[in-house]
Parts: sequence; structure tokens; C-alpha cells
Amino acid sequence: MTVEKQREVIRLWNELRKLEGPAAEELRIQILACFSKEKPKRAA
Repeated sequence: MTVEKQREVIRLWNELRKLEGPAAEELRIQILACFSKEKPKRAA
């Protein structure tokens, strides 16, 4: 994960901690999307 991606996830996580309800669920989806776009690294 790049430093830029890490910062984005941290930013989203911090906002998530302040929210409840549908807005919090939307942020959870965005965080999961950040991880799902990463290509899995295979063990050599």
C-alpha cells in the first residue's frame, strides 16, 4: 500500500469514528474500496 493510500484510509477512518448511521456505512464502503483496489501480493 502506498503512503498516499495509507493517508486516505486513516483520513476516512478518523471521519468514520465521528459518524453514525448511513454516513458511517458509506465511509466503511469507501475504506473497503481502498483495500479492494490493491493487488494481492503473492508469496514467492
